[in-house]
Amino acid sequence: MEKRIFVISDLHGQFVLLQLLLDRIGFNDNDELYILGDIMDRGPNSIDIYYFVQAMDNIHMIKGNHEIMMRQSMQTALKYNDLDSERSNPYRLWKQNGAQKTVNSIREYLQKDCIPYEEYFDLKQMFIKEVIAFIDSLPSYIELDLNDKHYVLVHAGVDPEIPLEENNEDILAWIREYFYLNEANPNYTYIFGHTPCCFINDDHSFDIWHDPDYHNKIAIDGGLAVGNKGQLNCLCLTTGEVTVIKYEEGQPK
Repeated sequence: MEKRIFVISDLHGQFVLLQLLLDRIGFNDNDELYILGDIMDRGPNSIDIYYFVQAMDNIHMIKGNHEIMMRQSMQTALKYNDLDSERSNPYRLWKQNGAQKTVNSIREYLQKDCIPYEEYFDLKQMFIKEVIAFIDSLPSYIELDLNDKHYVLVHAGVDPEIPLEENNEDILAWIREYFYLNEANPNYTYIFGHTPCCFINDDHSFDIWHDPDYHNKIAIDGGLAVGNKGQLNCLCLTTGEVTVIKYEEGQPK
């Protein structure tokens, strides 16, 4: 069976949509899936995705801006002994970007209301250190050669005026229009998330966007962070096939 390579981005806690996608594409041990960051926040099941990704040898992940915000907040959580201390500037930024559901899911996972406080405290400290180590282990971009193309998989994009390797973590995780509206290295094909496709497509659809001017950028963020809508876009780099799971498909009937 031919090895297939898939790319998705910006799951934002929608674990059910991920499960539906893997079932629909028939994902198997011979395939590989790349997630371009932002598995956390806004949706209900960030922690489920977090552990699922770590358990799968053929799922690879890039850090997004939400992982970076979470890591910074977790670092201060060790200091303040609280996952959501308003004294923490990093937490306040993370909170503005949908952290509360992630914090709630962490507390539920750690069984905060079911165990003695001392035990919860120890588990929380261990969990925080584990999360920090995981996020620190993630790359900011991945390069792939496939079908005579050199792909750069990145969360947000690159500064088109400097070499790829000179882009720092913040640029790769946060940049928007300056990347996708300008010409970048024509020898690369960039696949990115971060900016929902509805903000790039002329028709405001959530469908995958292909750069009409420079022909070497592909945006795949289906807008699951936008609200109770959007879709999970999956691009197969091996075949070019696109699979879409609508937001509504993952909601309780």
